[in-house]
Amino acid sequence: MSFVAQRLTYFDSSDFREAIRKQALLTDPVDLSIGVPEELTADHVKAAAIRAIINDKTTYTPTNGLAELRSALARKLKTENNVLVEPSAVTIVPGLTTGQLLVYLAVLDPGDEVIVFDPYYPPYPHLASMVGARVVYVSTLPTFQPDLAALEASITDKTKLIVINTPNNPSGAVYPEKTLRAIAALAEANNILLISDEIYEHFVYDGQHFSIGSIYPNTITMNGFSKEHAMTGWRLGYIAGPQEIIDAINELQQYTVMSSSSISQHAALAALAQKPTHLIDKYRRKRDLVISRLRAAGYDLHGADGAFYAFVKAPRNLTDVEFVDRATERGLIIVAGRAFSQLHGYIRISYGADIATLERGIVILEALAKELQVAPLPKTAAQSTHTNSTV
Repeated sequence: MSFVAQRLTYFDSSDFREAIRKQALLTDPVDLSIGVPEELTADHVKAAAIRAIINDKTTYTPTNGLAELRSALARKLKTENNVLVEPSAVTIVPGLTTGQLLVYLAVLDPGDEVIVFDPYYPPYPHLASMVGARVVYVSTLPTFQPDLAALEASITDKTKLIVINTPNNPSGAVYPEKTLRAIAALAEANNILLISDEIYEHFVYDGQHFSIGSIYPNTITMNGFSKEHAMTGWRLGYIAGPQEIIDAINELQQYTVMSSSSISQHAALAALAQKPTHLIDKYRRKRDLVISRLRAAGYDLHGADGAFYAFVKAPRNLTDVEFVDRATERGLIIVAGRAFSQLHGYIRISYGADIATLERGIVILEALAKELQVAPLPKTAAQSTHTNSTV
């Protein structure tokens, strides 16, 4: 008899473990697999953390986080996102994946339905299934934009949540304001709660980020410091939304994580006070390099309007695993798309890496396309493909 709980059957991180395993076997691999920005945490943020340690600010904080941090985040949400919440309706969590689980535990009962757009960040469906909810997948192919008719058809009297992630991981798609307003209207008409994961809000290269919580009060807005502030290892995020739900999350935190790192919270205050200003132009250049070179090589590529990912169709009817294996043989580490989708024909490429590493990876992908005799896309088709992905 196994002593492992059945809920573990809802998780499968083998594709990520395989990428790590392959990396360990290679000499000087080109790693385009992981969603980490190339920047280091800023010096003023590290200095704030050091000061917190020296000044003995190393004890438990309130479960929902430092009052001054929650106030700063409420101001940020108002001025940058037009999301109007009191500091009491903001809670600090040790990373957004933990936050996602806390939200699900707070609002979902067994049998509730959660709508997730495919492709998706893996914890969205798997954590929902783990707590007993039923996941309903809505495909966004071919452009990775939500199909509003398909979304409406997926709503039932059991639908409790719709999960939104824009800019999107893994596709890089950015949902325009018109689409988000239509989703909000559907949610309001059917009394559905929304989760909006906006961790990549400052990585939008064509158009503007729009926060759906600015127009629909029954939205749980999730964000953090990992990407914009290059604080992935500091494990700090925040959640804002209806007070009743935030209170429930805080109750759960009290009996699970207790509180987030005091040191990380003091560092986050410094991060909010002095934000990076160079990211957009830098990452747009990297995005443009990926799009132009891969499309010229013949890869079918949509989305890539934000975040730092491209979700690329494996050529020549190869499965994602088959293509990943071919890339690994040449020293390139990427992730099989099945980790992010019900489909098995895509791969995720991260361009969070520095330009030199990215260039090496693109050269390998170009060589693979040539070996597979992939025909280059016509220039006009490549241009229209990218334009269509933003409407």
